[in-house]
Amino acid sequence: MYRQKVSVLAAMAMVVLFSGCSLQNKVPPTSKYLLKVKGDNTVATSKGCQEKVLRIGLVESPMLLNTNDIVYETDNGRSYSYTKARWMASVNEQLSNLLTRSITQQKMFKDVIALKSYAKNDLLLESSIYAFSQTIHEDGSSTLNVSVKFVLLEQYRRNIVASKLIELEREGVEGSVEGAVKGYAEMIDELLAEVNLFLNTSCEQ
Repeated sequence: MYRQKVSVLAAMAMVVLFSGCSLQNKVPPTSKYLLKVKGDNTVATSKGCQEKVLRIGLVESPMLLNTNDIVYETDNGRSYSYTKARWMASVNEQLSNLLTRSITQQKMFKDVIALKSYAKNDLLLESSIYAFSQTIHEDGSSTLNVSVKFVLLEQYRRNIVASKLIELEREGVEGSVEGAVKGYAEMIDELLAEVNLFLNTSCEQ
């Protein structure tokens, strides 16, 4: 009799265990996103920096943008992160990579190198993200804000060659992670074009 009870309990435990596994398998996986931009394939007109090497410096930002969380706000100022969506790489890392690729395509510098490169450089581009946010409104729409300051420096003298604050806003965006990622990508595309124009103008000085 005792062995029969043990067997029944064991069978019930196995049913609960496998039921739990079945339920877990039905939970949707976390979606991963990257900023996919079209890019600017035009070549810069200025020849003033063609003998200089540009290093893409550290991208400074609020700590939250160093994580893979995709965050949104509400009109009352509360912040949340999408529970089933993540960046494949932090916003900082993505912006650094996109800057390197976009500026390289312009062919206005002898070379464009990453922060950790051992190569010597003449100029340094610093970036500070002030805003990278989605605010979801009560009507279901959202507003995106991107604000980044760029400073072009002489590497060794530390003199500021030029600086520029780029602020972008987009209203009427779908209040979802898909709407945010699509809107951010379009805004970063615009931001990269403005950075290239800024650098092109700076090299003419």
